[in-house]
Amino acid sequence: MEQAMVSVATGALKLVLGKLATLLIEEFKLVVGVRGKIRFLQAELEAMHAFLLKMSWVEEPDEQAKSWMKQVRELSYDIHDSIDDFMLRVGDGESTKPKGVKGFIKRSMNLLTETKTRRRIGKEVKSLETLVKEVADRRARYRIDDSICKATNATVDPRVSCQYKDPSELEGIEGPTEKIIKMLNGGEEDAPVPQLKLVSIVGFGGLGKTTLARRVYDTFGKHFDYRAFVSVSRHPNMVMILKDILSQVGYDGHLSEIEESLIGTISMYLENKRYFIVVDDVWDVQSWDTINRGFSKNSHGSKIITTTRVSKVAESCCIPYGGCVHNLMPLSTVDSERLFLRRIFGNGQQCPRHLKRVSDKILEKCGGLPLAILAISGLLATNRQEDQWEQVQNSIGQGLGSNPAAEGMMRILSFSYFNLNPCLRSCLLYLSIYPEDDMIYKEDLIMRWIVEGFIPEEHGVQTIYEIGERCYNELVNRSLIQPAEGIHFVDRKDRCRVHDTILDFVISKSKEDNFVTLLGVPGVHPDPQNKARRLSLQSGCEIPTDLLLSNARSLVAFGVAVKLPSLKEFKNLRALSFEGCRQLEDHLVVGIGNLCHLKHLRFHKTGIRKFPEEIVKLQFLETLEISLFYSGLNKIPSTFCQLRRLVHLAVDSDFILPDDIGGMQALQVLEGIDVFRHSTKFCQQLGQLTNLRKLQLELWSFSAGENFQEQIKELVSSIRKLGNAKLYSLQTDGGYDYEDEEPMEEFAFHLDESWFYALCGLRELVMKAPIPLRVPRSMNSLSNVHKLWLHLFEIQQADIDILGNLPALQELTLFAEDYAAAGPKGRPLRISPNHGFSFLTYFLIATESGDLGLIFEAGSMPKLQKLVLIFKEYDSWSRTKGNFDFGIGHLACLTSVGIARPDEIEPESKAPFERAIEAHPNHPSLEELEWQ
Repeated sequence: MEQAMVSVATGALKLVLGKLATLLIEEFKLVVGVRGKIRFLQAELEAMHAFLLKMSWVEEPDEQAKSWMKQVRELSYDIHDSIDDFMLRVGDGESTKPKGVKGFIKRSMNLLTETKTRRRIGKEVKSLETLVKEVADRRARYRIDDSICKATNATVDPRVSCQYKDPSELEGIEGPTEKIIKMLNGGEEDAPVPQLKLVSIVGFGGLGKTTLARRVYDTFGKHFDYRAFVSVSRHPNMVMILKDILSQVGYDGHLSEIEESLIGTISMYLENKRYFIVVDDVWDVQSWDTINRGFSKNSHGSKIITTTRVSKVAESCCIPYGGCVHNLMPLSTVDSERLFLRRIFGNGQQCPRHLKRVSDKILEKCGGLPLAILAISGLLATNRQEDQWEQVQNSIGQGLGSNPAAEGMMRILSFSYFNLNPCLRSCLLYLSIYPEDDMIYKEDLIMRWIVEGFIPEEHGVQTIYEIGERCYNELVNRSLIQPAEGIHFVDRKDRCRVHDTILDFVISKSKEDNFVTLLGVPGVHPDPQNKARRLSLQSGCEIPTDLLLSNARSLVAFGVAVKLPSLKEFKNLRALSFEGCRQLEDHLVVGIGNLCHLKHLRFHKTGIRKFPEEIVKLQFLETLEISLFYSGLNKIPSTFCQLRRLVHLAVDSDFILPDDIGGMQALQVLEGIDVFRHSTKFCQQLGQLTNLRKLQLELWSFSAGENFQEQIKELVSSIRKLGNAKLYSLQTDGGYDYEDEEPMEEFAFHLDESWFYALCGLRELVMKAPIPLRVPRSMNSLSNVHKLWLHLFEIQQADIDILGNLPALQELTLFAEDYAAAGPKGRPLRISPNHGFSFLTYFLIATESGDLGLIFEAGSMPKLQKLVLIFKEYDSWSRTKGNFDFGIGHLACLTSVGIARPDEIEPESKAPFERAIEAHPNHPSLEELEWQ
């Protein structure tokens, strides 16, 4: 991955180097002598950039080095602001020059102004030259060299001092232990099968992966004559690890110092032996592949356990063995309390009544993370005073790095942090802007990363948003952010949250590096000596009068009670967001048009009642999202189409866009458009947006007027054109009353076979608007679709036959107004290996009426992990006299099952359903979901 333009490691240095190169082109006629000074700045700053990148891998640089690095980063932001200000004053377009006599006078005045500006930038460059020399000299005095960077390779794994001394002390370990043993034995706890079996335990740092693996090793592993427990760590010495395996399994021959030789020795020695190996703390696939080559794939019932923080590594470990992944979950409320109280008061002791309330709050903060519970209980073990417990409880949300007793936990998280590249570190630290327990929308987060400059552009087929998705997925894989499964399970709107303990760490690092300035977070106070670069306002906060705001690059305000400053103080803003700020009224955004550098603007559920027309002045705007708390039609002025750089536009369905939208050629994302509220010309001009990649439309019959036939005809034609261009995601939402079906029937009429052929490049097709159509055979042409949502009147066997042949399909949601799957004589839908669905990992099937008529045959949906069943009549699910056997056991990779409307399930139906899930070899989790 290429380097990001902005990062926590190097500040805006790379961005500055690009700007300096731009200044040297002929377009910017600089005064004599300035070019040489700019080239000097380039050389010095390039050296600083390279050095900061190298230093970013040092986990604990000395204080002088930290100070120097911080000064360079701060300097980079100041230089960037100066250059941007200069380039903005010079201007960059012929089309905006006035004409006539008045135009001549104005051009003369502009020329004078530009000359003064160029002289001013010359003085500023000279000043910056002096400052850069001073910073460079300071670096030389500190004598920072490569020897510091080499120290990181000698880092001792900090988890060693933090592991539980007795695995039996960890509450809740018995259940996971039994589950792992059952997985290793192919589903039977005491009946080993004669084949090699592997289980990979995955979860974030401090969750107890090593402790669980050690528990299984000490209990189940004692039945094996040849066994070993080795830790890989982030910077593995493979020769030492391989030698350690041989030593532990009892090999007493000569040990080579050559990696390949040791691998061969392990393989030969274990050839005919029944062994049990735990490979702990695997960080990457390459390390695992090296160790794995030594394991003999014999049929003597050998077992392997791996532990890792990275989901992709866990899956890679399992592939050669057909193994299972065990996602380690936080402790339950009951087990968390038991562990907490035993560590403080001893076995069998209850929490004193006067401490119970604060104890519950502390445990809620720890979120079931064993390492957090142990660290916090260590603070309280010798203290029984309620006020002291209150202080600890309040401090948990303030950055545990300031608590000496929590140092071990912070070092574990630090270990994960320094394993990230600078781009991912910046993305992770940026999460500190969000309030505790906030649900974070994936799309919004990635857009923020992009506008901040954290995501590097790469030459190739992927867009910068798709590169941002890679970064998001990497943080999920490393268990540093958690997908919000309960919600994500049903509606598939990707959201995530940050574990409180990880958020504490992120806040601590952000504050240390002056990466994000937080206001309104209890116990977190800004340093008045620092310039605020990224500002997050929370919890009804007030901005201190001594805090310098003019250097802020981004501002986000959360909540209804935040006291907002005047926008005129934020002249260097690139990103501005208001989240749920109902007190934000129209008069408070006056002057927003003066934020000339603004690229990202978001109003989410705010109190403004009309579109701020000053937005049309923001010529650098790339992202605009507006959703209002108060509904009401809003017509956006025609001048809006002058925002030629706008890439991403998402609005409420109450907004009506100008007819001439076809000229906004930079648009790649367009969401929230209520088609029937727009003109026929608008529907026609949509087809001219040939760079559009994602389109989301609202189709509500109550909005339809007399000309809806013409609107639909032009709309379908435009979508065909976009499908033949770059469109990869299409979503239609909406609905109708049964008394007013005509608009939707007209839309369905135009969805002929040729329409789907034109959309063969789509990767996502979501048709939530209910339309009375059968799944057409031409849908087979959607060979690239990996996500499909269809809302039909009914689901029939023929639909399943067609959909199963989509070769790339990974997520499928089928929703029906009525369930006719049973067809005549009550025959259920049957899903067999012949239907395909070879890569499907998620399947939701739902209806407003009817019962389940669904049977999975052996070998069907071979990669399905998540199944969601939403039906009206649960009491008639079982078609096998209460055995509840609809073939769920045939879903070999199933890990989760979701059901909705749990209150409507009769007990006599729910019990056999739960037994069917429990009998599954993978023991999938059962989630009860809300369904609107």
